[in-house]
Amino acid sequence: MTPEQPKTKPIRKIWVAMSTPFQANFFAPLIKKMEKNYEFLVTPRDHDNIFSILRAKGIDFIPVGKHGGKELSHKLEAYARTIQEMLPIVQAEKPDLLLTERWPEAVRVAFGLNIPAWALFYDERERHVNQMVFPLAKKVFSPRFYSFQELYQNGVTDPEKVVWFNGFHACYLKGETMQPDKAFDKLGLKPPVVLVRPEPEFASFFQGHKPILETAVAKLAKNNTATIVVSPRTDAQRRRYRDMNVTVLDGSMSNCPVASVDVAMGAAETMLMEALVLGKPAVSAVYWTLSKPVVELHRYIPHATGPEALADHVERFLDADQSRSFTEKASLLVRNMDNPVDVIIEEISRANGELEEEVQLKRRSKMEILIDIVQASSLRPLRPTHIMRAANISYNELKVIIDSLERKGLITSETTFGGKYYQTTNDGLKLLQDFRAFKEKLFAE
Repeated sequence: MTPEQPKTKPIRKIWVAMSTPFQANFFAPLIKKMEKNYEFLVTPRDHDNIFSILRAKGIDFIPVGKHGGKELSHKLEAYARTIQEMLPIVQAEKPDLLLTERWPEAVRVAFGLNIPAWALFYDERERHVNQMVFPLAKKVFSPRFYSFQELYQNGVTDPEKVVWFNGFHACYLKGETMQPDKAFDKLGLKPPVVLVRPEPEFASFFQGHKPILETAVAKLAKNNTATIVVSPRTDAQRRRYRDMNVTVLDGSMSNCPVASVDVAMGAAETMLMEALVLGKPAVSAVYWTLSKPVVELHRYIPHATGPEALADHVERFLDADQSRSFTEKASLLVRNMDNPVDVIIEEISRANGELEEEVQLKRRSKMEILIDIVQASSLRPLRPTHIMRAANISYNELKVIIDSLERKGLITSETTFGGKYYQTTNDGLKLLQDFRAFKEKLFAE
Protein backbone atom coordinates (compact mmCIF):
# COMPACT_ATOMS: atom_id res chain seq x y z
CA MET A 1 0.00 0.00 0.00
CA THR A 2 1.48 3.34 -1.08
CA PRO A 3 1.76 5.83 1.81
CA GLU A 4 -0.06 9.13 1.36
CA GLN A 5 2.08 12.11 0.43
CA PRO A 6 2.03 14.89 3.03
CA LYS A 7 -0.14 17.79 1.95
CA THR A 8 1.63 21.03 1.12
CA LYS A 9 0.76 23.80 3.56
CA PRO A 10 -1.36 26.44 1.77
CA ILE A 11 0.22 29.86 1.33
CA ARG A 12 -1.71 32.54 3.22
CA LYS A 13 0.97 34.85 4.64
CA ILE A 14 3.93 35.88 2.45
CA TRP A 15 7.16 37.28 3.83
CA VAL A 16 8.93 39.65 1.42
CA ALA A 17 12.54 40.44 2.34
CA MET A 18 14.13 43.40 0.53
CA SER A 19 17.74 44.54 0.67
CA THR A 20 17.92 47.06 -2.22
CA PRO A 21 15.68 49.77 -3.74
CA PHE A 22 15.23 47.62 -6.85
CA GLN A 23 13.61 44.92 -4.73
CA ALA A 24 11.20 47.46 -3.24
CA ASN A 25 10.14 48.50 -6.74
CA PHE A 26 10.08 44.88 -7.99
CA PHE A 27 7.93 43.41 -5.22
CA ALA A 28 5.61 46.40 -4.76
CA PRO A 29 3.36 45.47 -7.76
CA LEU A 30 3.15 41.88 -6.47
CA ILE A 31 2.08 43.07 -3.02
CA LYS A 32 -0.52 45.45 -4.45
CA LYS A 33 -1.95 42.76 -6.76
CA MET A 34 -2.20 40.16 -3.98
CA GLU A 35 -2.87 42.07 -0.75
CA LYS A 36 -6.65 41.52 -0.89
CA ASN A 37 -6.23 37.75 -0.65
CA TYR A 38 -2.93 37.36 1.22
CA GLU A 39 -1.24 38.75 4.33
CA PHE A 40 2.22 40.24 3.92
CA LEU A 41 5.22 40.65 6.18
CA VAL A 42 7.69 43.10 4.60
CA THR A 43 11.20 43.40 6.07
CA PRO A 44 13.48 45.86 4.22
CA ARG A 45 17.13 46.54 5.04
CA ASP A 46 18.16 50.14 5.75
CA HIS A 47 19.99 50.97 2.51
CA ASP A 48 19.84 53.66 -0.19
CA ASN A 49 16.45 55.23 0.74
CA ILE A 50 14.52 51.96 0.44
CA PHE A 51 12.24 53.05 3.31
CA SER A 52 11.13 56.22 1.51
CA ILE A 53 10.22 54.18 -1.57
CA LEU A 54 8.01 51.84 0.46
CA ARG A 55 6.35 54.70 2.37
CA ALA A 56 5.56 56.50 -0.89
CA LYS A 57 4.00 53.30 -2.25
CA GLY A 58 1.88 52.86 0.88
CA ILE A 59 3.48 49.57 1.93
CA ASP A 60 3.81 48.81 5.66
CA PHE A 61 7.13 47.34 6.75
CA ILE A 62 9.35 46.36 9.68
CA PRO A 63 12.97 47.57 9.24
CA VAL A 64 15.59 44.86 9.69
CA GLY A 65 19.37 45.27 9.44
CA LYS A 66 21.72 47.69 7.70
CA HIS A 67 24.16 47.50 4.82
CA GLY A 68 27.62 46.48 5.98
CA GLY A 69 29.51 48.75 3.58
CA LYS A 70 32.63 47.80 1.62
CA GLU A 71 34.75 46.10 4.31
CA LEU A 72 34.32 42.32 4.61
CA SER A 73 34.52 42.42 8.41
CA HIS A 74 31.73 45.01 8.52
CA LYS A 75 29.63 42.90 6.13
CA LEU A 76 30.03 39.91 8.45
CA GLU A 77 29.04 41.95 11.50
CA ALA A 78 25.96 43.26 9.63
CA TYR A 79 25.07 39.68 8.61
CA ALA A 80 25.10 38.49 12.22
CA ARG A 81 23.15 41.48 13.55
CA THR A 82 20.54 41.19 10.81
CA ILE A 83 19.83 37.54 11.60
CA GLN A 84 19.51 38.39 15.31
CA GLU A 85 16.98 41.14 14.48
CA MET A 86 15.12 39.12 11.88
CA LEU A 87 14.66 35.84 13.73
CA PRO A 88 12.20 36.94 16.49
CA ILE A 89 10.12 38.94 14.01
CA VAL A 90 9.68 35.99 11.65
CA GLN A 91 9.05 33.57 14.52
CA ALA A 92 6.23 35.79 15.78
CA GLU A 93 4.69 36.41 12.32
CA LYS A 94 4.82 32.75 11.13
CA PRO A 95 4.78 33.32 7.33
CA ASP A 96 4.12 30.43 4.91
CA LEU A 97 6.53 31.58 2.18
CA LEU A 98 9.58 33.82 1.76
CA LEU A 99 10.03 35.86 -1.41
CA THR A 100 13.38 37.58 -1.87
CA GLU A 101 15.77 38.45 -4.63
CA ARG A 102 18.72 36.72 -2.92
CA TRP A 103 19.19 38.13 0.57
CA PRO A 104 21.31 35.49 2.38
CA GLU A 105 20.21 36.42 5.90
CA ALA A 106 16.53 36.05 5.02
CA VAL A 107 17.01 32.74 3.22
CA ARG A 108 19.07 31.37 6.13
CA VAL A 109 16.39 32.33 8.68
CA ALA A 110 13.66 30.84 6.48
CA PHE A 111 15.62 27.59 6.18
CA GLY A 112 16.09 27.40 9.94
CA LEU A 113 12.36 27.94 10.54
CA ASN A 114 11.30 25.50 7.78
CA ILE A 115 9.76 28.26 5.65
CA PRO A 116 10.09 27.64 1.88
CA ALA A 117 12.13 30.37 0.17
CA TRP A 118 11.66 31.48 -3.44
CA ALA A 119 14.48 33.56 -4.94
CA LEU A 120 15.33 35.44 -8.14
CA PHE A 121 18.50 34.73 -10.12
CA TYR A 122 19.91 37.49 -12.30
CA ASP A 123 23.61 38.06 -11.55
CA GLU A 124 26.26 35.37 -11.78
CA ARG A 125 29.12 37.66 -10.69
CA GLU A 126 28.40 37.43 -6.96
CA ARG A 127 28.87 33.68 -6.84
CA HIS A 128 29.71 33.68 -3.13
CA VAL A 129 26.29 35.22 -2.36
CA ASN A 130 24.49 32.96 -4.82
CA GLN A 131 26.03 29.84 -3.29
CA MET A 132 24.71 30.88 0.13
CA VAL A 133 21.20 31.47 -1.20
CA PHE A 134 20.22 29.11 -3.98
CA PRO A 135 21.06 25.73 -2.38
CA LEU A 136 18.47 26.60 0.30
CA ALA A 137 15.81 27.99 -2.08
CA LYS A 138 12.81 25.84 -3.01
CA LYS A 139 12.18 27.73 -6.26
CA VAL A 140 14.49 29.89 -8.37
CA PHE A 141 13.10 32.26 -11.01
CA SER A 142 15.61 32.81 -13.81
CA PRO A 143 15.78 34.52 -17.23
CA ARG A 144 16.00 32.03 -20.09
CA PHE A 145 19.27 33.47 -21.40
CA TYR A 146 21.03 31.62 -18.57
CA SER A 147 21.76 27.93 -19.03
CA PHE A 148 21.16 25.45 -16.23
CA GLN A 149 24.92 24.83 -16.16
CA GLU A 150 25.45 28.50 -15.25
CA LEU A 151 22.84 28.23 -12.52
CA TYR A 152 24.46 25.02 -11.25
CA GLN A 153 27.79 26.83 -10.85
CA ASN A 154 25.96 29.31 -8.60
CA GLY A 155 24.33 26.78 -6.29
CA VAL A 156 21.17 25.72 -8.15
CA THR A 157 21.59 21.94 -8.16
CA ASP A 158 18.06 20.78 -9.02
CA PRO A 159 16.60 21.71 -12.43
CA GLU A 160 13.10 21.06 -11.06
CA LYS A 161 13.54 24.12 -8.84
CA VAL A 162 13.89 26.49 -11.78
CA VAL A 163 11.00 28.55 -13.15
CA TRP A 164 12.13 30.18 -16.40
CA PHE A 165 10.92 33.45 -17.88
CA ASN A 166 11.74 35.39 -21.05
CA GLY A 167 13.47 38.75 -20.76
CA PHE A 168 14.95 40.76 -17.90
CA HIS A 169 14.10 41.04 -14.21
CA ALA A 170 13.23 44.69 -14.95
CA CYS A 171 10.23 43.43 -16.93
CA TYR A 172 8.32 43.78 -13.66
CA LEU A 173 7.40 47.14 -15.26
CA LYS A 174 5.76 45.47 -18.27
CA GLY A 175 2.07 46.29 -18.30
CA GLU A 176 2.37 48.69 -15.36
CA THR A 177 0.84 52.15 -15.70
CA MET A 178 3.69 54.50 -14.91
CA GLN A 179 2.80 58.01 -13.83
CA PRO A 180 5.49 60.73 -13.88
CA ASP A 181 6.90 61.17 -10.39
CA LYS A 182 5.63 64.22 -8.50
CA ALA A 183 9.19 64.91 -7.38
CA PHE A 184 10.06 65.83 -10.95
CA ASP A 185 7.03 68.12 -11.21
CA LYS A 186 8.12 69.96 -8.08
CA LEU A 187 11.59 70.51 -9.52
CA GLY A 188 10.10 72.25 -12.57
CA LEU A 189 12.61 70.68 -14.94
CA LYS A 190 12.77 71.96 -18.49
CA PRO A 191 12.60 69.17 -21.12
CA PRO A 192 14.32 67.28 -22.54
CA VAL A 193 15.54 65.62 -19.34
CA VAL A 194 18.47 63.18 -19.11
CA LEU A 195 18.60 60.98 -15.99
CA VAL A 196 22.02 59.84 -14.77
CA ARG A 197 22.52 57.08 -12.19
CA PRO A 198 26.13 56.51 -11.02
CA GLU A 199 28.02 53.32 -10.20
CA PRO A 200 27.11 50.69 -7.54
CA GLU A 201 30.21 51.39 -5.47
CA PHE A 202 29.27 49.02 -2.61
CA ALA A 203 28.83 45.99 -4.87
CA SER A 204 31.46 43.25 -4.52
CA PHE A 205 31.95 43.06 -8.30
CA PHE A 206 32.72 46.81 -8.55
CA GLN A 207 36.44 47.11 -9.27
CA GLY A 208 37.14 50.77 -8.53
CA HIS A 209 35.81 54.17 -9.53
CA LYS A 210 36.76 55.82 -12.81
CA PRO A 211 35.63 59.40 -13.66
CA ILE A 212 34.09 58.34 -16.98
CA LEU A 213 30.51 59.22 -16.14
CA GLU A 214 31.31 62.54 -14.47
CA THR A 215 33.32 63.64 -17.52
CA ALA A 216 30.43 62.75 -19.87
CA VAL A 217 27.95 64.59 -17.63
CA ALA A 218 30.19 67.67 -17.55
CA LYS A 219 30.33 67.66 -21.36
CA LEU A 220 26.54 67.36 -21.67
CA ALA A 221 26.01 70.11 -19.10
CA LYS A 222 28.40 72.37 -21.01
CA ASN A 223 26.53 71.73 -24.29
CA ASN A 224 23.31 72.79 -22.51
CA THR A 225 21.06 70.81 -24.87
CA ALA A 226 19.16 69.07 -22.07
CA THR A 227 18.43 69.25 -18.35
CA ILE A 228 20.71 66.78 -16.54
CA VAL A 229 19.34 65.10 -13.39
CA VAL A 230 21.68 62.94 -11.30
CA SER A 231 20.34 60.35 -8.83
CA PRO A 232 23.37 59.52 -6.63
CA ARG A 233 23.66 56.42 -4.44
CA THR A 234 26.12 57.80 -1.87
CA ASP A 235 27.20 61.07 -0.28
CA ALA A 236 30.52 60.80 -2.10
CA GLN A 237 28.71 60.63 -5.44
CA ARG A 238 26.49 63.53 -4.42
CA ARG A 239 29.57 65.66 -3.75
CA ARG A 240 31.12 64.78 -7.14
CA TYR A 241 28.16 66.20 -9.06
CA ARG A 242 27.27 69.18 -6.81
CA ASP A 243 29.65 71.56 -8.57
CA MET A 244 28.36 70.78 -12.07
CA ASN A 245 25.51 72.56 -13.80
CA VAL A 246 23.10 69.70 -13.03
CA THR A 247 20.20 68.90 -10.71
CA VAL A 248 21.16 66.42 -7.97
CA LEU A 249 18.28 64.51 -6.37
CA ASP A 250 18.32 64.23 -2.58
CA GLY A 251 16.55 60.89 -2.26
CA SER A 252 14.95 57.95 -4.02
CA MET A 253 11.66 58.37 -5.86
CA SER A 254 8.42 56.49 -5.30
CA ASN A 255 7.98 55.60 -8.96
CA CYS A 256 10.59 54.39 -11.41
CA PRO A 257 12.34 57.70 -12.25
CA VAL A 258 13.02 56.59 -15.84
CA ALA A 259 9.31 57.03 -16.57
CA SER A 260 9.69 60.78 -16.04
CA VAL A 261 12.64 61.48 -18.36
CA ASP A 262 13.57 61.49 -22.04
CA VAL A 263 16.93 59.65 -21.95
CA ALA A 264 18.64 57.49 -19.31
CA MET A 265 22.42 57.30 -19.05
CA GLY A 266 24.62 55.72 -16.48
CA ALA A 267 26.23 52.80 -14.77
CA ALA A 268 23.13 51.50 -12.98
CA GLU A 269 22.42 48.20 -14.67
CA THR A 270 18.82 47.81 -13.47
CA MET A 271 17.92 51.40 -14.42
CA LEU A 272 19.14 50.79 -17.98
CA MET A 273 17.02 47.64 -18.23
CA GLU A 274 14.02 49.52 -16.84
CA ALA A 275 14.54 52.14 -19.54
CA LEU A 276 14.45 49.49 -22.28
CA VAL A 277 11.26 47.97 -20.86
CA LEU A 278 9.61 51.41 -20.76
CA GLY A 279 10.81 52.24 -24.28
CA LYS A 280 13.05 55.06 -23.09
CA PRO A 281 16.36 55.59 -24.95
CA ALA A 282 19.24 54.46 -22.74
CA VAL A 283 23.04 54.66 -22.89
CA SER A 284 25.21 52.31 -20.83
CA ALA A 285 28.43 53.48 -19.18
CA VAL A 286 29.18 50.20 -17.39
CA TYR A 287 32.98 49.80 -17.31
CA TRP A 288 33.50 46.82 -15.00
CA THR A 289 32.93 43.06 -15.49
CA LEU A 290 29.64 42.59 -17.31
CA SER A 291 26.96 40.22 -16.05
CA LYS A 292 25.10 38.10 -18.58
CA PRO A 293 21.94 40.27 -18.34
CA VAL A 294 24.06 43.34 -19.15
CA VAL A 295 25.67 41.56 -22.10
CA GLU A 296 22.14 40.81 -23.35
CA LEU A 297 21.08 44.41 -22.70
CA HIS A 298 23.97 45.78 -24.76
CA ARG A 299 22.49 44.06 -27.82
CA TYR A 300 19.68 46.61 -27.69
CA ILE A 301 21.18 49.83 -26.29
CA PRO A 302 24.45 51.68 -27.03
CA HIS A 303 27.36 51.05 -24.69
CA ALA A 304 30.56 53.08 -24.35
CA THR A 305 33.34 53.55 -21.82
CA GLY A 306 34.62 56.83 -23.24
CA PRO A 307 33.07 60.15 -22.08
CA GLU A 308 32.94 61.61 -25.61
CA ALA A 309 31.13 58.58 -27.03
CA LEU A 310 28.66 58.51 -24.12
CA ALA A 311 27.78 62.17 -24.59
CA ASP A 312 27.41 61.68 -28.36
CA HIS A 313 24.97 58.78 -27.88
CA VAL A 314 22.85 60.89 -25.52
CA GLU A 315 22.85 63.86 -27.92
CA ARG A 316 21.70 61.55 -30.73
CA PHE A 317 18.75 60.29 -28.67
CA LEU A 318 17.66 63.88 -27.99
CA ASP A 319 16.62 63.95 -31.66
CA ALA A 320 12.88 63.17 -31.84
CA ASP A 321 13.19 60.75 -34.78
CA GLN A 322 16.01 58.77 -33.15
CA SER A 323 14.07 58.61 -29.90
CA ARG A 324 10.91 57.43 -31.66
CA SER A 325 12.81 54.75 -33.56
CA PHE A 326 14.30 53.37 -30.33
CA THR A 327 10.90 53.34 -28.60
CA GLU A 328 9.24 51.45 -31.45
CA LYS A 329 11.92 48.76 -31.57
CA ALA A 330 12.03 48.41 -27.77
CA SER A 331 8.25 48.03 -27.68
CA LEU A 332 8.38 45.12 -30.12
CA LEU A 333 11.13 43.41 -28.13
CA VAL A 334 9.45 43.81 -24.75
CA ARG A 335 6.12 42.44 -25.98
CA ASN A 336 7.86 39.08 -26.39
CA MET A 337 9.19 39.12 -22.82
CA ASP A 338 7.48 37.92 -19.62
CA ASN A 339 6.64 39.93 -16.53
CA PRO A 340 8.47 37.97 -13.78
CA VAL A 341 6.09 39.30 -11.11
CA ASP A 342 3.17 37.70 -12.97
CA VAL A 343 5.19 34.47 -13.26
CA ILE A 344 5.71 34.44 -9.45
CA ILE A 345 2.03 35.14 -8.81
CA GLU A 346 1.08 32.25 -11.10
CA GLU A 347 3.43 29.93 -9.19
CA ILE A 348 1.84 30.95 -5.87
CA SER A 349 -1.61 30.27 -7.29
CA ARG A 350 -0.40 26.94 -8.65
CA ALA A 351 1.11 26.00 -5.27
CA ASN A 352 -2.28 26.66 -3.68
CA GLY A 353 -4.08 24.56 -6.29
CA GLU A 354 -5.83 27.63 -7.69
CA LEU A 355 -4.40 27.37 -11.20
CA GLU A 356 -5.16 24.49 -13.49
CA GLU A 357 -2.23 23.13 -15.45
CA GLU A 358 -2.50 23.81 -19.17
CA VAL A 359 -3.22 20.79 -21.32
CA GLN A 360 -0.73 20.58 -24.16
CA LEU A 361 -1.70 19.07 -27.54
CA LYS A 362 0.42 16.09 -28.56
CA ARG A 363 1.10 17.48 -32.03
CA ARG A 364 1.88 21.04 -32.97
CA SER A 365 0.72 22.58 -36.20
CA LYS A 366 3.27 23.83 -38.73
CA MET A 367 2.26 27.37 -37.83
CA GLU A 368 3.07 26.76 -34.14
CA ILE A 369 6.49 25.35 -35.06
CA LEU A 370 7.22 28.43 -37.19
CA ILE A 371 6.19 30.72 -34.34
CA ASP A 372 8.35 28.76 -31.86
CA ILE A 373 11.40 29.29 -34.09
CA VAL A 374 10.74 33.01 -34.52
CA GLN A 375 10.14 33.32 -30.76
CA ALA A 376 13.33 31.42 -29.86
CA SER A 377 15.54 33.86 -31.75
CA SER A 378 13.59 37.02 -30.89
CA LEU A 379 15.67 38.19 -27.92
CA ARG A 380 19.21 37.42 -29.09
CA PRO A 381 21.13 35.74 -31.96
CA LEU A 382 21.14 31.94 -31.63
CA ARG A 383 23.00 29.09 -33.28
CA PRO A 384 20.91 26.39 -35.01
CA THR A 385 21.46 23.88 -32.19
CA HIS A 386 20.00 26.28 -29.63
CA ILE A 387 16.97 26.97 -31.85
CA MET A 388 16.47 23.21 -32.32
CA ARG A 389 16.29 22.70 -28.56
CA ALA A 390 14.02 25.70 -27.98
CA ALA A 391 11.61 24.71 -30.79
CA ASN A 392 11.97 20.95 -30.15
CA ILE A 393 12.61 19.96 -33.77
CA SER A 394 15.28 18.03 -35.68
CA TYR A 395 18.10 19.63 -37.68
CA ASN A 396 16.58 18.55 -41.03
CA GLU A 397 13.24 20.12 -40.10
CA LEU A 398 14.94 23.30 -38.90
CA LYS A 399 17.04 23.65 -42.08
CA VAL A 400 13.99 23.67 -44.36
CA ILE A 401 11.91 25.97 -42.15
CA ILE A 402 14.61 28.49 -41.26
CA ASP A 403 15.61 28.94 -44.91
CA SER A 404 11.98 29.71 -45.68
CA LEU A 405 11.72 32.18 -42.78
CA GLU A 406 14.89 33.93 -43.92
CA ARG A 407 13.58 34.29 -47.50
CA LYS A 408 10.40 35.85 -46.11
CA GLY A 409 12.41 38.38 -44.09
CA LEU A 410 11.24 37.10 -40.69
CA ILE A 411 14.71 35.93 -39.62
CA THR A 412 18.18 37.12 -40.57
CA SER A 413 21.48 35.25 -40.34
CA GLU A 414 25.10 36.23 -39.75
CA THR A 415 28.17 34.03 -40.16
CA THR A 416 30.93 34.61 -37.60
CA PHE A 417 34.05 32.78 -36.43
CA GLY A 418 31.80 31.02 -33.92
CA GLY A 419 29.44 29.75 -36.61
CA LYS A 420 26.14 30.89 -38.09
CA TYR A 421 23.69 32.82 -35.92
CA TYR A 422 20.04 33.63 -36.55
CA GLN A 423 17.94 36.48 -35.11
CA THR A 424 14.36 37.61 -35.61
CA THR A 425 13.88 40.75 -37.74
CA ASN A 426 11.51 43.64 -37.02
CA ASP A 427 8.96 42.00 -39.34
CA GLY A 428 9.33 38.80 -37.35
CA LEU A 429 8.76 40.67 -34.08
CA LYS A 430 5.60 42.23 -35.54
CA LEU A 431 4.43 38.75 -36.58
CA LEU A 432 4.91 37.50 -33.00
CA GLN A 433 2.96 40.48 -31.68
CA ASP A 434 0.07 39.84 -34.11
CA PHE A 435 0.06 36.10 -33.34
CA ARG A 436 -0.09 36.71 -29.59
CA ALA A 437 -2.95 39.19 -30.01
CA PHE A 438 -4.82 36.72 -32.22
CA LYS A 439 -4.26 33.85 -29.77
CA GLU A 440 -5.35 35.92 -26.75
CA LYS A 441 -8.52 37.03 -28.51
CA LEU A 442 -9.32 33.53 -29.80
CA PHE A 443 -8.92 31.82 -26.44
CA ALA A 444 -10.22 34.57 -24.18
CA GLU A 445 -13.01 33.40 -21.89
